[in-house]
Amino acid sequence: MRIGVISDTHGDYISWEKAWNFLKDTDLIFHAGDVLYHGPRNPLPPGYDPKKLSSALNSCSVPLLVAQGNCDADVDQMVLDIPMQTPYVFTMIQGKRFMVQHGHTISDEDMHKLIGRYRLDFFITGHTHIPILKKIGGCVVINPGSTSLSKREDKVNSIGLIEDGVARIVDLESGKDIMSLDLK
Repeated sequence: MRIGVISDTHGDYISWEKAWNFLKDTDLIFHAGDVLYHGPRNPLPPGYDPKKLSSALNSCSVPLLVAQGNCDADVDQMVLDIPMQTPYVFTMIQGKRFMVQHGHTISDEDMHKLIGRYRLDFFITGHTHIPILKKIGGCVVINPGSTSLSKREDKVNSIGLIEDGVARIVDLESGKDIMSLDLK
């Protein structure tokens, strides 16, 4: 199974198109929130077109599971055919437990508790616009960064991929791995 992980698209259709090049062959995409609106603290992304992005997401051929972010509002759900779940998305895939939460309302302590309580294999978050890929006990923690408004020093926009026993964070421009983690 090949799983895509994205977050913080913030209405940027052009960055979605770049991400789609990596995601179109996935079996499922997790979106960790902040889908359409750029938020009052963020600049307008260069490809800001939430109407076009909502249309692309609605016609996406790959199933999307979306956790609501702090910039997502009820009005966004009115134009999306995909339900934004709040505050968590929880699912099992091939015996692995996945939880997605945007990250704006959860502390590290709370995350550790959830990982233990639900015996999670993967915890996916966003919000910071900075990618993270690490293990906490037996759980892989993934923040894919942002597709459009990176807060990395080098401003590289990124997504995550889980496939063939490896989790990786990928640079949207070069296609190169920023980081990877062997899951075996």
